[in-house]
Amino acid sequence: MNALTSTQSTNGSRTAVIVGHPGHELRVLRWMEESRPLYCCITDGSGSSAASRLASTTAILNSVGAVPGPVYGRYADREIYRLLLDGALDAFVQLTAELADFLVQSDVVQVAGDAVEGFNPAHDVCRFVIDGAVDTARARTGRCIRNYEFVLDGSPAACPEQVRSDAMRVELNEAMLERKIATALAYRELEDEVRRALDRFGRDAFAVEYLRPATTSRMLEQFDRELPAYERYGTIRVDEGRYDEVIRYREHVLPVHRAIEAAKPG
Repeated sequence: MNALTSTQSTNGSRTAVIVGHPGHELRVLRWMEESRPLYCCITDGSGSSAASRLASTTAILNSVGAVPGPVYGRYADREIYRLLLDGALDAFVQLTAELADFLVQSDVVQVAGDAVEGFNPAHDVCRFVIDGAVDTARARTGRCIRNYEFVLDGSPAACPEQVRSDAMRVELNEAMLERKIATALAYRELEDEVRRALDRFGRDAFAVEYLRPATTSRMLEQFDRELPAYERYGTIRVDEGRYDEVIRYREHVLPVHRAIEAAKPG
């Protein structure tokens, strides 16, 4: 296991963060402080409110010394879900290629971003894009580019035994934890979500940040047996009359993974 403390840093290598929504960086805030990464987010985090939360993330990036990359709130949330429902696979393939170019041109050797959890289709698709971009950049450069994920719905202190030895474990002291929680609660658009997560997992769970090797293939195998939560939840909401359509894993999300895989070099 690789552990980072307040006296250790990844600054010697070029690091990038790629997430589906602004605000996801709060889960790995201490690691962001240490690594000062290049940062990309696919959507603006507007959700159903149509109000972007990029300004809140920009403030965090400025505070930790991170730099926005070429993809920064490219799509409104409604647009990304519409692309999925419409089967616009080329849009995701092109986004993957653009981010691969970015990784190559920026000499990135370490990437971290959303894990596949079945909680939100945009998060899972973001992981497909990351995996495709990393694999493409590796093929083009011959560089060893490490590919890490972090969870957004699960406990931040949890890491599967199978990948623990290859994961980065960032430990926060009390002052770091206080700063992290204060920063998260100050993120106005996510304050309610942060409070729910603190109630759900407990304060101490956020004193650890796990960045683990991507587990995409394991999660796809799981979804072959059991549909992801977002599809079950969406079906309930359609039945209640709150949604018009359901984003379905096999019809809308899995084809994105297959299209990105098919477009990879070699």
